[in-house]
Amino acid sequence: MHIEKQETGTLTARLKVKVAPEDYTPGVEKALKEQRRTASLPGFRPGQVPMGIIRKRIGKATLINEVERIVGEGLNDYIRSNSLRVLGQPLPSNEGFEQNDWDSPGEMQFAYDLGLAPDLEIDLAELKGIERAVVKVDDALLQREVEDMQRRYGQLSNVEVSGDKDMLLGDMIQLDAEGNIKEGGIMNRATISLEFLEDAATREALVGLKQGDEVKVDPHKVSKDHDDLARMLGVDHEAVHHLSGDFLFRVDEVKRMEPLAVGPELFERVYGKDEAADETAFREKVRAGLQQMFQRDSERIFKRTVMAELIKRSNVELPDGFLQRWIMETSKEPVTLETVQEGYDDYAKGLKRQLLEDRIVEKYGLEAKGEELDGFAKRYVADQFAQYGMPPPEDAELQRIAARMLGDREQIGRMRNAIVDQKLMVHFLTLLEPREKEVSYEDFVNLARTT
Repeated sequence: MHIEKQETGTLTARLKVKVAPEDYTPGVEKALKEQRRTASLPGFRPGQVPMGIIRKRIGKATLINEVERIVGEGLNDYIRSNSLRVLGQPLPSNEGFEQNDWDSPGEMQFAYDLGLAPDLEIDLAELKGIERAVVKVDDALLQREVEDMQRRYGQLSNVEVSGDKDMLLGDMIQLDAEGNIKEGGIMNRATISLEFLEDAATREALVGLKQGDEVKVDPHKVSKDHDDLARMLGVDHEAVHHLSGDFLFRVDEVKRMEPLAVGPELFERVYGKDEAADETAFREKVRAGLQQMFQRDSERIFKRTVMAELIKRSNVELPDGFLQRWIMETSKEPVTLETVQEGYDDYAKGLKRQLLEDRIVEKYGLEAKGEELDGFAKRYVADQFAQYGMPPPEDAELQRIAARMLGDREQIGRMRNAIVDQKLMVHFLTLLEPREKEVSYEDFVNLARTT
């Protein structure tokens, strides 16, 4: 087999492949003999079917399979041995050679288009002193968290009239276009938590209701998303995609979460026995917990900020035309070029980020090592046992379970990504010496959504 590389653009190339009869004939003959050994046709004893009949029945299909196999292996070997950094996978060229004659095979010729990753030079020193947002855990934020804990560990009670933080239990009943109950329509018992409704007008319409009251609601405005709405209505996810019109909500019960008072019972429920002696100690533990949580979130946002700035400064080029074609041709469902182009900017941004991360990992030696993967797997197993209040297995058993995890390619991928992500975070924090900028909780949440 002969493979020749031809440059076709800034980040595209074409591999021209020639396959000679001596490349594919041995494999074809071996496959045909294997088939003959087990073939059973009327008039012939098993294993005695003439090769001519075998060749006539499956010879062409066997040839195609063998040529595809050796071409695939040849392309992979060529890409690997020539250290080509391919994006996507090779695609049969739209400007290939003349159709090969599979009925009278000789030398076969093929062509495959490649998209190539750009060479990236990264200087992280340029980002030294970049801002890192940290949340100011002030008294107001602390009080909000304490009140949330009071509610979380409180008790539900029945009340007569609904307030803006209550829960309504009742029936969701589908209406027709005239506003009457739809015959054969959807009817299901549902719960609506007023506190979490985003639409202010809908929440206001549900305040002041009591048992037996009825109100028209837009089902999409009393649910978070399609999955939540499907559960609320007791239907399949697909059934709510094009659901329109109002529903009648008939109130059966009004529930209110009565908060647990700040005191020893709350301290113990949240942190365990004797972990907080009084309210002052309790609030300090709450504050420390918030600071720790925001510290982790701050680090994640900082990493995203660094990568976004790198993307902006690096001007990473991509073989856009090839990638759009690759997405179209490898999509599970048929898609048009227009559809691909609509979502391509987000795809390209994600790919650029991944290419930059890979280059940083390579340049600074941040790849996950074997012993790190092994240690990660053992810690994961021990943590799983701890969740159920069980001690970790003995060393030999722990190693056996970890080894089983390390034998799963998907598990290894997840562990590798977690280790590398942590290394990148530590590397950025250490090398870039960020300037901490104190921001409010609201600004921090907005930053997390937009970065």
